Amino acid sequence: MKAISDFEPHLQIILKQMCDAVGADSAKIDFGATRWYMEHEWDAGQEAVFTKWLADYLFANREARGEMLEHNWKNKKHCMKAAEHFVWNHGWKTKT
Repeated sequence: MKAISDFEPHLQIILKQMCDAVGADSAKIDFGATRWYMEHEWDAGQEAVFTKWLADYLFANREARGEMLEHNWKNKKHCMKAAEHFVWNHGWKTKT
């Protein structure tokens, strides 16, 4: 089992926030499991709120950008693209 505490500090914050968005307990999720992100779902509004939060978090936090991004640019568009990319790859499944 890969626990949230096994990750870098800013990724822990991001994953906890993502779990909070859907009422999931981050301590009970095995982040090492295949397709762990399919265990919960959110609607388009919840996804948009989290994506904006993540973009703002990255923009405001130099250390988070250094940990999470290939290029540590403080640029709103760059941070939004990174947030969208994260959600596309690791976000919860979307309710249909």
